[in-house]
Amino acid sequence: MTLAREYVRGLGLQSQAEWRKYVNSGGKPRDIPASPSTVYANDWLGWGDWLGTGRITDQNKVWRDFEEAREFARGLGLRGVEEWRAWAKTGEKPKDIPASPPKVYMGQWAGWGDWLGTGRLRGVGWRPFEEAREYVRSLGLRGLADWRAFATSGDKPKDIPSNPDRVYKAEWSSMGDWLGTGNVRNADKRFRSFEEAREFVRSLGLQDYEEWCDYRKSGDRPPDIPAAPDTAYGDKWRGYGDWLGTGRVAN
Repeated sequence: MTLAREYVRGLGLQSQAEWRKYVNSGGKPRDIPASPSTVYANDWLGWGDWLGTGRITDQNKVWRDFEEAREFARGLGLRGVEEWRAWAKTGEKPKDIPASPPKVYMGQWAGWGDWLGTGRLRGVGWRPFEEAREYVRSLGLRGLADWRAFATSGDKPKDIPSNPDRVYKAEWSSMGDWLGTGNVRNADKRFRSFEEAREFVRSLGLQDYEEWCDYRKSGDRPPDIPAAPDTAYGDKWRGYGDWLGTGRVAN
């Protein structure tokens, strides 16, 4: 790739569009690939690197460490995101400081107030989890769609987060718990062990799948007994005959 890139840089092309025009001109040597990003996939750093313009795609850039970048940003004395965006376009921004820090430092990002040092930190001032959940449950929302509509309606108090699963990671269980509907995703439910659940179900004396379906719809099924045991206990599942204790076991 090094020799090919050196040759291409000598052409003085300034963009991908100019590269394509050159490729279609018939003047390209046969040992220079028309699709260098595919041929040199392991070494590819973007068109800016290939053409020598210095413009490298964000994912291939080496950014400054988050803490160091934030310290630099705070030293600018900017008061908000609009001032940051205006400054980022002036040409004074170092190459290793991203113009869009929320994307680059996604895992560490805590808001523009934290980035610029203005003191307006995202997430500071949220209600305690129990108080926030109690308030939300009082709204009578029935599902995720209702929550999203409320969160974007303008009626949501400022100290109630739109993304409670992120803000209250340690306490978060499910949207059903947050809204008070009792609806919990299977992935978040805690079922009895397979052996304990099967022993309980066998004690019911159900004789076939139809009786099981009637039972699970009756409202008598404990929440820690899955309605779809074949899904919940995939590796241990041997059929409804084994589950119900009728003796009919799947092959």
